[in-house]
Amino acid sequence: MKWLRGIYSFDYMGHKKWWFLLSAGIVCAGVLSLFIRGGGNPVNGLRYGLEFKTGTRVTVSFDKPWTLAEVRSVVGGQGVTTAVIQETKSDSGARAVQIQTDTLTPSQEQKLRDALDARFTIASTPSGKAYASQSVGATFGRDVITASYKAVVLALLLILIYVSIRFEWKFAIGAVAAEAHDLLVVVGVYSLVGREVTTASIAAVLTILGYSLYDTVIVFDRIRENSPRMTRSRYGDMVNISIWETLTRSINTTLTTLIPVLCLLVFGGATLKDFAFALLVGIVSGAYSSIFVASPIATILKEREPQYRKAIARSKEARV
Repeated sequence: MKWLRGIYSFDYMGHKKWWFLLSAGIVCAGVLSLFIRGGGNPVNGLRYGLEFKTGTRVTVSFDKPWTLAEVRSVVGGQGVTTAVIQETKSDSGARAVQIQTDTLTPSQEQKLRDALDARFTIASTPSGKAYASQSVGATFGRDVITASYKAVVLALLLILIYVSIRFEWKFAIGAVAAEAHDLLVVVGVYSLVGREVTTASIAAVLTILGYSLYDTVIVFDRIRENSPRMTRSRYGDMVNISIWETLTRSINTTLTTLIPVLCLLVFGGATLKDFAFALLVGIVSGAYSSIFVASPIATILKEREPQYRKAIARSKEARV
C-alpha cells in the first residue's frame, strides 16, 4: 500500500499547474461538446427534458391497483414512446401518476385516457374524474431555465459572501472558482454523454453546490487553524499539511455519500436516476475541486502577501 501512504505526503501545491491543466482539459471538452451539439449555440447543446419543451402533461388517479411498469406498458401501447412517467400526488393527496410526453392531439389524448380507464379505472371525485391534462408551452420551459440560472447565480453570490465573512476574500475566490468548476463539469458531462436534463438534474446541481462547499470549507478551516502555528513556513507547504490532515475525512465522506447515490442510480426510478446521475458526477468533481482547484487558487493569492513571499525567499536560499 505504498501508493496509499504516498497520497498523505504528496506535494499537491507544488503541482498546481498540472491540476489546472487537467481541469481546463475536462472543462474545455465539455464546452466544446456544447458548441458542437448546439450547432454553435452552447445553450442548445444539452438534451432538455419535457419540462423545458413543448409537450403534454397528464396527471391521473385510479381506483384499481397499479404500478409504474403497468402504466408505462399501457402508455407505450398507444404509441407514446417518449413519455416520462412518475408517481406523484393529486390535489386531494391521493396516489397518482404523472405522464409527460410530446404534444398530443385531442384524439391521441382521448385514446390514451380511454386506454388508462379501461385498464385501471380512472377514479371519480366530487368535481368529476381524477384526470387533469395540461399543455406545456415553450414559455414554461424558458421560465424554468431562467429560474435555474437565477438560483445558481444567487447560490454562488451567497457562497462568495459566506466564505469572505468566515475566512477572507482570497479563500472566497477559490471556493467560487471550485463551485463554477463543478457546475461546468456536470454540464459538460451531460453534453458529452447526451443525458437528458430534467428538473431533478437542476435540483441535484444546487445540492452539489452545497456538498462541494462543505468539502472546501473543511480544508480551509484546517488551513486557518495551521496558519498561526506555521508562520515561517511556505504557504504551499502549510496547505499541503492541511490537506494531508483532512484527506481521510474527505475520502470517507465522499465514499459514504457515493454508496447511496450509486444505489439510487442503479435501482431508482427514472426521476431518481436523473437526480442520482447529476449527484454522482458532482460529488466526484466536488471532492476533486476542493483539493485541486480551491486550495491552489487560494494558495496563489496568499503567496503574494509579504510574509509568505519572505518564506518562499528563505526556502530558495536554503536550497542554494
